[in-house]
Parts: sequence; C-alpha cells; structure tokens
Amino acid sequence: MNKSSNTTPNASPLSRLMKKGQSKTGYKSTSGNLLMQMSENDHKRIAKLIANWLERDK
Repeated sequence: MNKSSNTTPNASPLSRLMKKGQSKTGYKSTSGNLLMQMSENDHKRIAKLIANWLERDK
C-alpha cells in the first residue's frame, strides 16, 4: 500500500487532522497569528474578570 506524501509516519493523528482541516479552510499563518493574539488577550480579560468576581465574593 502506498502512503500519501503529505503525511509523515511520526505525525500524530491530531496533527494530521489539523493539517487536513487547514487545507480545506484555506488557513494562512497570518490569520493564525492574529487569532492567537486575539485569544491571548481574551484569556487575560477573562482572568481579570474572574479575579474581580473572587475579590467581590470575599
């Protein structure tokens, strides 16, 4: 059986799935970097909100 050239034997199943999904959606690294930056900022805001709730409940 001949394996596809776009998968490596060491790639995890999740890695292969992500690569397949990226090709279907037209993923670009610039878009990914933007999404990561936005999500990091969301985490900071969520952490501040939770900290405020905890302080208020004391």
